[in-house]
Amino acid sequence: MREKLKSNKIFFALLWLEGAVVSLNTAAMTAVIPAIAKDLGKNSFEAARIIPFYMIPYGIAALVYAPLVKRYPVKAIKAVSLFIFALASLIGGLSNSIGQLFLSRALAGIAASATTPIALILIGELAPKETRGRMVGAFFSATFIASFLGVFLSGILPWRQLFILPAVFAAINLILVILLFDFKSKSSYDFDVNYLHVLKDTRISRIFAYILVLSLVYHGIYNWLGVYFSSLNFKQLEVSLLLSLVGFSGIFGQPFGGWVTDKMGRGFAATLGLCGLSLITFLLIKPFSFYYLAFLLLVFGISWTMNHNAVSTVLTDFPDKLRPELASLNSAVRFASGGLGVGLAGVFMQRSFSLTFLGLGIIVLILAIASRKILKVT
Repeated sequence: MREKLKSNKIFFALLWLEGAVVSLNTAAMTAVIPAIAKDLGKNSFEAARIIPFYMIPYGIAALVYAPLVKRYPVKAIKAVSLFIFALASLIGGLSNSIGQLFLSRALAGIAASATTPIALILIGELAPKETRGRMVGAFFSATFIASFLGVFLSGILPWRQLFILPAVFAAINLILVILLFDFKSKSSYDFDVNYLHVLKDTRISRIFAYILVLSLVYHGIYNWLGVYFSSLNFKQLEVSLLLSLVGFSGIFGQPFGGWVTDKMGRGFAATLGLCGLSLITFLLIKPFSFYYLAFLLLVFGISWTMNHNAVSTVLTDFPDKLRPELASLNSAVRFASGGLGVGLAGVFMQRSFSLTFLGLGIIVLILAIASRKILKVT
């Protein structure tokens, strides 16, 4: 028993580290879009395409990992994905054109998409149901710590360093996985993956429709905040500090969301999170001051992570045989729809930030009201 607990701690520690590595520069891209645009001779709206170039390939590639987990050792999948991620990040840091940068981000997204599905699969298999919310929260808390650090560093370091650092850390993570990770699943995954069959379940299809719309809206809000704040004449350091607060709040929001999810119920946590997210989106329309925005973004981050934790935990509650498909679908839908949301919201943001925030906030409020019914949880 003692050996098993020690082994599980190693597995979880490596999962948390990998989540942090692939998240280090993801949120930071929102803050440095103006800097990338200036360096590569593009406007901010064109440079902002770096975000969907990462998110959409991430979402599509996530669908591959359920069948891979059923056929190959988790260790091999993690090692290959970390190697590709390290190489892609290095290429991104050395890019001399926007096209090369876009290509490196697409490759990084394909590799990084292995992380969350595998983490949710292992948490669902190794953690008792009554503690899964907190384990999911701990994993995503690690990603938010890294996101916070990355966004903070974006106000200090040249943007290229935000690619070089993840390359170095991914290489270190790769070495640790090769030396220490030796997970063998106790569940039988010796059957074919069939996403369409899984989605025939009415409850599952409703949950993923909910995730699709919410991710489209959330990323349509968050990933334009850097450009929005720059248009208000905030300096790069101020923009980075503001956006770092979303990651900072997520560090505490994920464990807190996990506690609320386990103690108060999945539905309560999901609804409360979206009510807060909707309110903050409306309040962004009038950015009175730096400190006012700082408070809003703290609440914004906590609200998002609370809902994110609740919904992710709901997916781990399904039977073992569905877990690989659900974990891959979760990442696929969140990132692909998020990437599309960035592109779609950009069309409206160019015309009016305020009206776009108003419309997106209304959509989030509708989802909040419908959360319990859609998720079918208490």
